[in-house]
Amino acid sequence: MIGWGIIGVGDVTERKAAPAIFRSTDSDVVHVMRRDRDRARDFAARHGVDRWSTDARAVIEDPDVTAVYIATPTATHAELAIAAASAGRHVLVEKPMAMSAAGGRRMVEAAESAGVHLWVAYYRRALPRFAKVRELLEAGVLGRLLAVHSTWRKPTDFTGWRWDPAQNRGGEFYETACHTLDVLDFLLGPASDVAGVAADDQHAVSASYRFGDVAGSGSWAFGTPDVVDETALVGTEGIVSFASFAPSPIRLVTAEGGASYDVADPVHVHGPLVATILDELRGTGSCPSTGHSALRTSAVMDAILRR
Repeated sequence: MIGWGIIGVGDVTERKAAPAIFRSTDSDVVHVMRRDRDRARDFAARHGVDRWSTDARAVIEDPDVTAVYIATPTATHAELAIAAASAGRHVLVEKPMAMSAAGGRRMVEAAESAGVHLWVAYYRRALPRFAKVRELLEAGVLGRLLAVHSTWRKPTDFTGWRWDPAQNRGGEFYETACHTLDVLDFLLGPASDVAGVAADDQHAVSASYRFGDVAGSGSWAFGTPDVVDETALVGTEGIVSFASFAPSPIRLVTAEGGASYDVADPVHVHGPLVATILDELRGTGSCPSTGHSALRTSAVMDAILRR
């Protein structure tokens, strides 16, 4: 039996990674943790989990826990992941994997030293709509790929832990742009020649990079009056554009006309990724989001922010 312990049963575990996605005939959630005692008890009761605690160490040391899912603010990821790996637990950690690539590298090293798996919850790598984008690329409908550009603008009030440098370095860019940058790694391979510039308050960030011979660029702005979420893959024969966040239709434009592909997300978006993790633990598959792939994304973000 694969016994899961969840550290940090807050909003993400309610909406995106509900305990149900970890449950099957050979997998179950056996222990959950949240610092707030009443909320931890309530979560366990509502989701049918026998054990709950307010101490992460209790989850890590539980002999029935073989894998730990860490869904806490970014600043805690490295410490908790290293502790879990050192205790012989497989680890799934939320994104971004750490406050910096250096922290992520320590996590990878700890998992490899302990002989356990480390996965990072870049769940878009397993979602059907991004698989559709990859399918279009591999089918050659764009011809020779020339460029990729990403734009992400949104209103915000600059409050909450995402804008608290003690909990998340790099503001909302570090917390949200990582999704798009990781998708590009998934679709196009590792980035190189990464450069960037950011406003002092990190309310706006611009970047450039390469994927082989494909020129890439991105712009992110927070506190705008509008919402724009688009990545465009531009080729000699066509253009594919898609959103990183809202599950809006994928659009294809060619000289012959256009097409739209409406691919829905599952109710719990972590579900397909967790399914690949369970298959990897069973020895029947592999997860596409590893410590190594996530470390590349962290390194790209650090290079953009010149850290």
